[in-house]
Amino acid sequence: MASHAQHEKFALPQGSDILVTGANGFIGSHVCKELLQIDFNVKEAVRDTKKCSWLTQALGLQTSRGHFTLVALPSMEIEENFHVLMQGVSAVIHVASPVSFSTIPQDVIPTSVAGALNALKATNKSPAVKRFVLTSSSVAAALPRPEEEGVEVSFHSWNTDSVISAWQEGHDDPQRAWHVYTASKVEAEGAVWDFHRSDTTRRADLIINTDQVNQGHASTSSFIQSMWYGMHSDRLSQIPAQYFVDVQDTARLHVAGAVLHSVQNERIFAWAEPWNFNRILEILRIHYPQRMFLENFHHEHDLSSVSGPRSRALEILNQLGRDGFVSLEDSILGNVQDLAQSYNRGKGT
Repeated sequence: MASHAQHEKFALPQGSDILVTGANGFIGSHVCKELLQIDFNVKEAVRDTKKCSWLTQALGLQTSRGHFTLVALPSMEIEENFHVLMQGVSAVIHVASPVSFSTIPQDVIPTSVAGALNALKATNKSPAVKRFVLTSSSVAAALPRPEEEGVEVSFHSWNTDSVISAWQEGHDDPQRAWHVYTASKVEAEGAVWDFHRSDTTRRADLIINTDQVNQGHASTSSFIQSMWYGMHSDRLSQIPAQYFVDVQDTARLHVAGAVLHSVQNERIFAWAEPWNFNRILEILRIHYPQRMFLENFHHEHDLSSVSGPRSRALEILNQLGRDGFVSLEDSILGNVQDLAQSYNRGKGT
């Protein structure tokens, strides 16, 4: 149960219903968990409730505080689908977004923009909804630029280069799929801000969470699994050094946007610290000296500065009772725990 002091920080009464889209995803499921642990109720919106029935059991095993309900959101491109989910809801956290990595911008970007706008439009038409939180991405603000000095990422940074590359006809770039995905984040977030400023009839408080792209085993923390087993170094070497954030901190910052009085109408930058694969290998060697790992292969560093936005994210985490971001080392050890247990039982290689 939250303390009285913590309760006074909340803009919503505990026990309020909060709608989370993409609840079956890595970030979405952690957002649901964090909300439930501080006694909020969650409507978990997924495309197919039957295929995602496992989510009810998984969250039930992790928390016994708030209540949760699985609801269907079959298509984000139909605004009415959001309207039917708004009854009794006090805040909306829109995490869901297409991640197809198609090279065709028309297949990705309009869907991403429509989903974000439809969620916000439905929010603004629902008088009981006080907060709207959108999951954006670090790449909406800036692409990683390893070894480049003088790069300053601010609250006002936008990655317009990827938008140009994504829509450029005949642009035969091997990174085109990445630019299309990135442009979908830029355009969706930009459209949400534009609509928020122009829709003067009624506006819920708007919070945008520009989280990093590094996530758990189901997504990019499969990198850690590759490090453990010594696989895919050629592929991994193509991934630029950049900033990291642990998914638990990403989830906490989403929750802060939904429930804290002091967080309103702003971008939150979930950027914990820079990383590269050599640093991950160093951590693994220190904690598992008996195991052989790959030789170092990733020598570049992200030198960009994000001091202002990062300081604000730390302030918000402090309001939630956290001393700071989860460190890269602690996050790596948490991600590798199941692999290490298997190894210690003699089943790992």
